[in-house]
Amino acid sequence: MLLIAIVIAQMLDPLRILLVGIAYFLSRSVKRPGVAWLGLCAAIVVIAAAFPFVVLGQSGDIAWTTTAIGVISNALIVAAMAGLLRLQRWLFQLFV
Repeated sequence: MLLIAIVIAQMLDPLRILLVGIAYFLSRSVKRPGVAWLGLCAAIVVIAAAFPFVVLGQSGDIAWTTTAIGVISNALIVAAMAGLLRLQRWLFQLFV
C-alpha cells in the first residue's frame, strides 16, 4: 500500500509533471524516431533520479527506492500525455 501511495504522490507532483511534459514534447520535435525514444527514456530516468537525490535530499536505500518508483510514475505520466494528445487529435479530426 505504501508503494501505491508513493506512486500517486509522485504522479500528482506539479513540478514532475511539468518536467516530464517538457521532455515529452521535446522528444516529439526530434526528426529521427529512435533518437526521440532514447532521449525520452533518458529524461524519464534522469528526472526520476534527480528528485530524491537533489530536490528531496534523500540518500541510501530510500532514495534508490524512490528513484525506481519515480521511473514508473514518469512512464505513467508520459503514457497519460500521449493518450490525451491522441484523444485530442482524434476529436479534432472528428469535428473538423
